[in-house]
Amino acid sequence: MLTGGYVSATPTFTVKLACVSFYKNVEKNLPPGSGIFIVVNAETGAPLGIFQENRAMTDMRTGAAGGLAVKYTTPNSDSNVIGFIGCGAIARNMARGAAAVRPTFTGVAYGLAGAEDFCRDMEQELGVPFTVASSAEELCQQSNIIFTQTTGSQTILEKAWVKPGTTIIASGSDQPTKQEM
Repeated sequence: MLTGGYVSATPTFTVKLACVSFYKNVEKNLPPGSGIFIVVNAETGAPLGIFQENRAMTDMRTGAAGGLAVKYTTPNSDSNVIGFIGCGAIARNMARGAAAVRPTFTGVAYGLAGAEDFCRDMEQELGVPFTVASSAEELCQQSNIIFTQTTGSQTILEKAWVKPGTTIIASGSDQPTKQEM
């Protein structure tokens, strides 16, 4: 996947080459993805810097994007209940991003693995309450903002479960093999 970003009238732009979803790498003690960022002079096209990252920057960037989505696409309410379907590294960064713009939300999480650890760790780190939902349906019934960040090729929530007015921020649907939505 190749992505880029440029802000008009700035001296540089950045291009990223991402190699994501190599999940079998974990068995080899390798990261499940990698990426290279290239910072380029916007006037001359000359590369100014190359930065290799093994998902750390990607995960932080995705979490920041999630926080911005909460800030600009959801009502500003202290009574937000934010649900997290999937409880891995991306979910942790989404929770951090959400906390940066809505520091008093309540979290609820559902995952096939790791939901208890996620809730405990995020509650301790962010200082907001987190609970574990017994199903994705239960999570949907409680939440008015839902983050999905799974690697699944199966649908993980049903429209009928989602309350009217709920915002869904789906970060796990970034390639054809991922069909969480």
